[in-house]
Amino acid sequence: MHHRIPPSAGPSRRVRPLRLVAAALAASLALAACGGGAGSTGAGADARKQTLIIAENEPPATFDPVQADNSTVDEVSIPAYDTLLRYEGNELSPSVATEWKFDEKGTALDLTLRDDVTFHDGAKLTAADVKYTLDRVARLGIGVASLVSAYDSTEVVDDTHVRINLKQPNAPFASALTRVYLLNSKLVTANAGDDDGQKWLATNDAGSGPYKLAGYTANQEARFTRYDGYWGGFTNQAKDVVFRYLPQAATQKTALASGDVDIAMDIAPTDWAGMEGSGFTVDKADTNVQLYVFFKMKDSAVSNPKLREAIAHAYDYDQHVSAILKGAGKKAVGVLPSGMTCFDETTPQPVRDVAKAKQILADAGLSNVTLTMTYLKATAEMEQAATLLQSNLSEIGVKLNLEAITYPQYVERLKTNETTPDLGMIYGFPPYPDPDAVLYLQFHSSFANGGLNSGGYDNAEVDKLTEQGQQATDEAERCAAYSEAQKLIAADHYAVNLANSQYVTVLRQGLTGYTYQPAHHQTVDVYKIQVG
Repeated sequence: MHHRIPPSAGPSRRVRPLRLVAAALAASLALAACGGGAGSTGAGADARKQTLIIAENEPPATFDPVQADNSTVDEVSIPAYDTLLRYEGNELSPSVATEWKFDEKGTALDLTLRDDVTFHDGAKLTAADVKYTLDRVARLGIGVASLVSAYDSTEVVDDTHVRINLKQPNAPFASALTRVYLLNSKLVTANAGDDDGQKWLATNDAGSGPYKLAGYTANQEARFTRYDGYWGGFTNQAKDVVFRYLPQAATQKTALASGDVDIAMDIAPTDWAGMEGSGFTVDKADTNVQLYVFFKMKDSAVSNPKLREAIAHAYDYDQHVSAILKGAGKKAVGVLPSGMTCFDETTPQPVRDVAKAKQILADAGLSNVTLTMTYLKATAEMEQAATLLQSNLSEIGVKLNLEAITYPQYVERLKTNETTPDLGMIYGFPPYPDPDAVLYLQFHSSFANGGLNSGGYDNAEVDKLTEQGQQATDEAERCAAYSEAQKLIAADHYAVNLANSQYVTVLRQGLTGYTYQPAHHQTVDVYKIQVG
């Protein structure tokens, strides 16, 4: 398993736990660029041309990249920080690490680092910073820690060589490193406080990426400015980058049409469908993201598998794809997206059958059932899917109450079984294009009540199979384990697999270089974009 430039993507948001309170971020960012947005009056026409403005629907709860398993944090980490490895499409590629190699047992990973990477304060990035970053993730045990749970320790060989030791073989570990953003160890240590630098990093930048964090106006916009010492250099990239937080899809459309923003990623399908060929580029990309409804598996009416099965047969999957997604997506088959390695197309997938759903309920003696489902606010697909499911369930005599909440509220609800909703509609955003990122992170029992296992799913055989798939180095062995896990999860009817949507981004004409990133869903890699 040796790679130089080697030969494998994620979604509103998912969709990983955020332990820091958003209010801490909103309190203050005492940074140089605070004030009007880059596109405001007085910035000047030339400045506007050199500023890339991206409309987003939700601000980050922190700028600390340890929380970059959440897409809102991931997006603002990408400009400011580097990683050891990165994905180019579905291909794992060099970044700060130029070479990497697992040992024969698969329990140690040796990496060679670039020697020309500097942090934004001018300090050189070395192996000591890699060790500090990984050790901090392990100490905190939050955010991206769930992706690198096999991590044991790091040995610094010299400034440009490290050995990462694992607790056990872990095939996707190198992929998981694409979400571990490297920190300036001296700078963070100097500002560590009593929480390992979490409070300081929530409002400050300790990275080596192409852009420096320059300012934040709470719930309005985050601003970055180019770091001229970036090792990758620049060719027509923007001088300044702004993420403008506009929660409503209609507001994003208006801002794009008026030229106040350059890129929008949350425009409703009914709107972007009419923008194609009218001065805008509508980019549609296949994804590894699925929209699910997860059931509460304990102490709920849906603890009854027959009720879960009936609900799965009530939903109109065809209407979801045709009417809600406007064709920009496809029906799901099981819990693993079809673009993933080890996807098993023979996994049983319920289809809409109202008569069958009614019969299942009757045979189980179920009637007068009332349930509550949460979904995320300001997410067009979820809003419409929630209403459709509510209507579909009324046809079989099940009353569904809907509750629109924010993602941080959803995370809080999942911390205890008592506050977990009967049904929770949420996206799965795989942080890397490996089945481990879905089957282990979302369905292993260790992630219940505080992780990605939204409904408290607990199947010892699935746990065993996902662990086998994670530790096996033989591809056929991994896929055999993952295939069986997919079928067991389907038999349990733990999730309603609503759809595998495409990702639609609307851009003003004149921008080049934008590419959807399967490994960083719902984000923009601003360094790849040229403003002309």
